[in-house]
Amino acid sequence: MRLRAGERLKAIRELMGLTREEFANLLGLDMIRISNIEQKRAKVAEEEYEKVGQRFPELIPYLAYEGDIVLADLKESDEKLCALVAAKIDAGQIPRGFHLEKNLK
Repeated sequence: MRLRAGERLKAIRELMGLTREEFANLLGLDMIRISNIEQKRAKVAEEEYEKVGQRFPELIPYLAYEGDIVLADLKESDEKLCALVAAKIDAGQIPRGFHLEKNLK
C-alpha cells in the first residue's frame, strides 16, 4: 500500500517522537500547516520538502517518493534526531500503520 506524502511526514515525525508543534518549530513551519498535511487536507509544498531535506537529508527519499530509509546513513548523520530514528528502528519501535519495514535498508 502506497502512503501519501502527508502520511510519510507523520511517520517521520512519530519516529522522532515529536509533537506536531515541536516538529513544526524545528522546521520553521506552522503547526496548523503540519496538521493539515498529515490529515490529508493539504499537500506538501516544495518549500516544505526543502526544509525537511535541509534538516534531514537522509529522510528526503522516503518523504518525497517513498524511497528507502538507509539505516547506515541515519546512524552516520550529524543530526541527532536521525541517530534517534535509527536507534528506534533498531529497537523495533516503528509506529504502526506506516509499513516502514519495506523501506528499510
